[in-house]
Amino acid sequence: MRLVFAPGDDQGYAGARDRLLEAFLTWSRRRRVSADVFLVAAALDYKYALDRRLGRWTRAHVADALGMWFPRHVTVLDADEVPEAFHALIDFLGDSDGLDSRSSSRAELHAQVRDSTPALLDGIADERNYDLGKFWGVQLRRHGVDPADPRAVQRFLDRARSGEVDIDRAALAEITRREEQTPRDPAPPPELPPVLLPSAADMVQAAQDSVALDLLRRLTGWVRAGRRLTRDGRLGLADALSLAELLGLDQLYRDTARKSTDLPDTSMMLHWAKAARLVRPVNGRLVQVKSAARDLHRPIELWRRVFGSVGRIGDHLGGTDVFGAPSLFGMSLADAFPILWLELYAAGGGPIPVELFHRLVREAVNDSCGCVVDDLAGDAEGRLWRRDVTALLDALELLGAVELGELLDTDELDGLVELSGREDPDPTIVSLTPMGLWAVHEMLIDQGLHAPLPGELADEDIEYVCVRMSDVRPAVAEAELDAWVAARASRDAARELTRFLARTDDPLHRDLALHALARTGSRGLAEAKRLRSVTDPADPRDDELLLS
Repeated sequence: MRLVFAPGDDQGYAGARDRLLEAFLTWSRRRRVSADVFLVAAALDYKYALDRRLGRWTRAHVADALGMWFPRHVTVLDADEVPEAFHALIDFLGDSDGLDSRSSSRAELHAQVRDSTPALLDGIADERNYDLGKFWGVQLRRHGVDPADPRAVQRFLDRARSGEVDIDRAALAEITRREEQTPRDPAPPPELPPVLLPSAADMVQAAQDSVALDLLRRLTGWVRAGRRLTRDGRLGLADALSLAELLGLDQLYRDTARKSTDLPDTSMMLHWAKAARLVRPVNGRLVQVKSAARDLHRPIELWRRVFGSVGRIGDHLGGTDVFGAPSLFGMSLADAFPILWLELYAAGGGPIPVELFHRLVREAVNDSCGCVVDDLAGDAEGRLWRRDVTALLDALELLGAVELGELLDTDELDGLVELSGREDPDPTIVSLTPMGLWAVHEMLIDQGLHAPLPGELADEDIEYVCVRMSDVRPAVAEAELDAWVAARASRDAARELTRFLARTDDPLHRDLALHALARTGSRGLAEAKRLRSVTDPADPRDDELLLS
């Protein structure tokens, strides 16, 4: 019996609700309890919409559901049946061990149902409390119109608008006014998974090993007191060739170069140094930025400074100002890359296809414009966008912020065709390195987003922890579960885990709970082995998994 759900898991909830209602009907027949299953389902819908925790009920939840939510959203033929359904749901969850540790007691919940019943009855009796959908649903039922018959519904609405049908027009006007004045709820912040961050020693080592940092240090030192720039703000060819040789870049282009922009890798490193505020043009010369000098010998500070400047390189890659005019997606890479960071961070260090990033950017721009705008772009502009994204990802790999790979599986490549809408999708996949995870974590914290670390769920009930850990990397899930066990007495942890294992029907949640149970001591380890052998007695990996 599943009671906790991840954000957006509407399909999983729908299936679990059906199974819960079947179990409820069986329980009610055995207990000879009379309750409208439609109203029980509505109560579960309320809790799913609120926090996706069907087993957490407090007095405040009951008061809100009965005093506000049911009168506004649920079409009820007999208002007296609503409290009966709530009493039955409370007892069903209590008898099924479904009320979690932070719920109010059964007695308190029943008392709140009784206390909130007057407000429920008053709210249902006054049609001004309804939302627009419920108002018209009540009118249809009141006038004997089948809601499943679209033609009959349309005829009724036409008659209502013409004044042929008697409805409470004052209530309708009040509902319409309220809904027009109600501001749209802002998009909720993303619910990010916990991630494992590198140690300080690992971060220093990663920064010292960064190829990009080494190149940028050498470039900054090469500038010294200043280098002369051309009228259009570029290095002269002689200086550009000297810099390319120093950095070991553009060997294939040096003999044929006629201007500095004919050395693409050297030009990119120069733009990157400018974007990171390591060097800057002043009065026709390229000079060092004095305030950045101290960071050149502080690996972590320099790494973070360079990472934060990546998006600003995009306006100058390849010697073209692609984004100085309306681009393929109407946004610069500096605006687009945070979309990539968030998606990569949500993957917790796992890979995502670059085509997903392209699609998310298209959708973001289309949503902001209210129409499909990227279809108007030319193919050449699309190639420039993709070229610049590829160049920046290569730069990030040089920095040590990401790792790049390719999808080779035929089925996965077919999925990319569908994802991208192209016959020749980019097979590149990208993932954050530990250093990249740290940098994005810092960026998200600076933006005011909650970016949890393992251990922050230690006070939660075990099903919630298992749901949150279902889609993260195994090392992160194990760290979170180990912290959960360590936060309570071993006996209490084992008791809660055993209760959860007795009712969960999700194989992944079961595996996570067994891992945690094995961490509660010798008895827990023995019980975890026994339960796993009952589930899969032929699996020789049991001991290895439990002891990992």
